[in-house]
Amino acid sequence: MSISVLSFLSIASHFLLDFLVSFFNPLGPYLIQKFGIEIKLFTTFLTLSSATASLLQIFFGFWFDRVTSTRKYLIAMYFLEALGIAILGIATNFWIALISIFAIRIANSAFHPLGAAMAGEGTGKTVAIFSIAGTFGAALGPVFISYYVSKFNSTQTLWIISIPFVIIAFIILRINLPQKTSKKNEKITLKEASILLPILLVVTIRSFLMSIVHTYTPIFVTNVLKFPITVSGTLITSGMIAGVPANYIGVLLMEKIGVKKQDLVAFAGMALSVFFLVFSKTLIAIFVSFIMFDFCGFLLMSANVVQAQKIMPHRKAFASSVAMGFAWSIGDFIASGYNSIFGNNVKLSLILVIPIAIVSSIYFGITQKFDTK
Repeated sequence: MSISVLSFLSIASHFLLDFLVSFFNPLGPYLIQKFGIEIKLFTTFLTLSSATASLLQIFFGFWFDRVTSTRKYLIAMYFLEALGIAILGIATNFWIALISIFAIRIANSAFHPLGAAMAGEGTGKTVAIFSIAGTFGAALGPVFISYYVSKFNSTQTLWIISIPFVIIAFIILRINLPQKTSKKNEKITLKEASILLPILLVVTIRSFLMSIVHTYTPIFVTNVLKFPITVSGTLITSGMIAGVPANYIGVLLMEKIGVKKQDLVAFAGMALSVFFLVFSKTLIAIFVSFIMFDFCGFLLMSANVVQAQKIMPHRKAFASSVAMGFAWSIGDFIASGYNSIFGNNVKLSLILVIPIAIVSSIYFGITQKFDTK
């Protein structure tokens, strides 16, 4: 059994598990109507569940660095996500649905450090493909689930989607996976970690902006503009697909023009695209605006991780965890509070993103202490 099997399984699992966890935003308008709840209640708990799950990535990473056998944990993640999707479909009230969403997101959060470690047993190219697979899974999930629910006009049959994932889990049970290298991390001091604060701030604000726009755009398009739910799902998928090349271009752009100029361009682009999104009159203009927003947001995603690793080259794993799960969790926690205040006013919630992105563009374009130039 070669290491390539472990790498392939990590890549395939990243696609499949991120595919499932991407269902929630496009299902938002349907679930709000089904359970008769306030928009701000749904959006607040949706972002809170994401924030909590992202925060736990640090602890999952700490644990999986110390285990060599990955199979039983990977199987558990497949089962938990499959069970969560099935329960979400038959949930009779919002709180049962919320518990299932939490379960799915925690399983997905646990997978990311485990999957990255599995991919890391291969080459750097394997890790890059691992990241792209997750983005494609998250891109295809929204359009799939929106058309699926639209066809059946119900979530009752979501359990059918769970069946292939249960089958895959049993297949993995039959595979004798090679042992993963176990590493014992050295302690890191707070003073040493503090040099990552600038990148932590950038990623936190970026994740907050993307969380707000991804949460409210489906509701804005479906509930306010009265387009069918399939439009919302297609819209999110289009943005995520645009994020695939943007991830790669972002790293090249950072090396070409430096971190300061890239931050200025990306945040300014996000502000401009939200402005056009909110005030667009045609469906084509809405799609162009949202795709532009996601492209600008994803320009910073891989670049932020590379930047963090350059800031702390001797602790790349720790630097990457700060630039991913931890910063995302803080952004989502802030978004939860934001949603609880402005959540029922969908258009205002999106409009307020514009000045935040503009200030961020100016601030980071001037104050960045670390630059690649």
